[in-house]
Amino acid sequence: MVSYLARRMSRPRVVAIVLALAAILVVSLLPTWRAEAATPAATPAATPAAAPAAAPAKAIPHPVPTLPPGQVLFLGRIAHPQLLTVADLAAKYPQHTQTVTFQSGAGPQTHTYTGPLLYDVLQAAKPAFRSDVKNDALRYAAVVHASDGYESVVSWGEIDPGFAGTEALLAVTQDGVSLAKEGPRLTAPGDTKGGRYVSGVTSVTLVRAGL
Repeated sequence: MVSYLARRMSRPRVVAIVLALAAILVVSLLPTWRAEAATPAATPAATPAAAPAAAPAKAIPHPVPTLPPGQVLFLGRIAHPQLLTVADLAAKYPQHTQTVTFQSGAGPQTHTYTGPLLYDVLQAAKPAFRSDVKNDALRYAAVVHASDGYESVVSWGEIDPGFAGTEALLAVTQDGVSLAKEGPRLTAPGDTKGGRYVSGVTSVTLVRAGL
């Protein structure tokens, strides 16, 4: 039938009919196209928020044993860790006396202290300096810990007679009064402020700070 109609109609008429049918098809599809255009594109599923990075672990402080007042533990980079009392510090090492003045929160203070040099006590404990490193001792420091948690640091170069030679004491008396009950006091002659005059010393740890 279609071929028969095609033979009966002229070519221009056939073209006109085809174009008309195409136009009808386009018009019929317009509502569908408009609906699709109006529909918002599918939103990709929300990606779950990344879990916040875990906070870096806090450094755990080096534990310092709790000791009764009047006892001092010597430890760290030494060959002979030991526990000494104020009486031991007074009897086993040469005693030195010094009168010092320093600023405190209550104003200037002047006191007279007697006791062994911190240098002498640590030397007797045999610091583990490396013989293969030039002046390895200058990489070391003594961390002085008090019964109330207070701490201060004294470098080896400060107390070594071959360098600064500061005569820091582990004083066993203050102004003639024994410190046996509260523990020895570190002195820092030459310091303007009294922050390194550590009272009630309970431990001295020799550490190596250098690479």
